[in-house]
Amino acid sequence: MTILLVGVVAFFVSCSDKHEDTVANLKVAIIGEINTYATYMAFAEKAEKDGYRNIANMFRAAAAAENIHARNHNDVLKKMGEPEFIRPTAKTLTVNGTAENIQTALDGETHEFTVTYPGFIATAKKEKCDDAVRSFSLANLAEENHESQFSKALEEGNENVPSKWFVCTQCGGLFDEPFTKCRLCKTDSERQYFIPMEFVAKR
Repeated sequence: MTILLVGVVAFFVSCSDKHEDTVANLKVAIIGEINTYATYMAFAEKAEKDGYRNIANMFRAAAAAENIHARNHNDVLKKMGEPEFIRPTAKTLTVNGTAENIQTALDGETHEFTVTYPGFIATAKKEKCDDAVRSFSLANLAEENHESQFSKALEEGNENVPSKWFVCTQCGGLFDEPFTKCRLCKTDSERQYFIPMEFVAKR
């Protein structure tokens, strides 16, 4: 499935001369987001095969969100004057039953918004890299939002998981209804994905 990503955050360069740790963290984040994208797409395929179409759509929506984060982080790197970071090959995936896959996703998102991104944000603030702080902060908000959606799905099961999902193209927030403005980053409603339609953002 072809994915068109538009509406990526516009960043303005602002960073101290010494920003090696932030650059390294941006690259780690990009790798992590790409791996998570591939994982969620595999989880979606498994859920679809098992007859859990609503959960499959949820994973597809979350995958689109992770790709948005990777693009945002990569844009910051380029605006900092770094060479474009070539997208790495995703790691070998482990796909289990759908319930276990949801738990895996939930655990990963929890670690991201409680440990990984807070650490990256602190380092970027220390190195006065405002653009990286913003990109990391938007991703952090979205990861907490994703964790909440996965938690509800694990508790409620496929029949009570929404069949349609809306993804903010600015921060990657994941919602089960359309929005006038994203509840996380306040982006206007015309910039959102609608799942299970094609992964194409409205202009």
